[in-house]
Amino acid sequence: MSKKEIPQDELPEDATNIVGEKKSKEELLTLDQDDESLNRWKKSLIKDNTEDEYGENDKRQVIIKELRVIVKDREDIVFEMEPEEKLKNLKKNPFVLKEGSEYRFKIIFIVRKDIVTGLKWMNFVYKKGIRVDKSNEMIGSYAPQSDPYEYLTPMETAPSGMMARGQYKAKSRFLDDDLNSHLEYEYAFRIKKKWPEEEKK
Repeated sequence: MSKKEIPQDELPEDATNIVGEKKSKEELLTLDQDDESLNRWKKSLIKDNTEDEYGENDKRQVIIKELRVIVKDREDIVFEMEPEEKLKNLKKNPFVLKEGSEYRFKIIFIVRKDIVTGLKWMNFVYKKGIRVDKSNEMIGSYAPQSDPYEYLTPMETAPSGMMARGQYKAKSRFLDDDLNSHLEYEYAFRIKKKWPEEEKK
């Protein structure tokens, strides 16, 4: 998806800034060739994973494998994001957060083919059709490698009170500095007064 196809109010705040010319991993390896220690460091960082489990025909550069909702003193809520057909389940099966609970997300992903710069996780949260939150989590820049990366978001606190309870729908997008959209999906969650097992008591 190009920048023109992304709604203006869903672009990062710095999307209008001029982005410098992106250099491929091959171009980066040829910079400062007379510096042996720097060259060794670059080669160790930029690993070739063109022959990974996904194959050359898979054009994706960033693959989100798993998303976890981590709640303090509770078992992780795990969402498998691969293959992408599983994304439909995120919208159909809302997860539950108890009001006032502390939580964070863990994103497990693979970078392949080339360096990704300025990877961001954008979230747009709606309640009864009205957008109530917009967040832009900077994940960072990563070189391609076969082993997955893991990123933990900062701890957050779920809102509390009668007005905060209820069902929410959200739309997420992983963008980079060049406004390449690596993955888009929708999910749903509920904020309740109690955890499901507490309601049964």
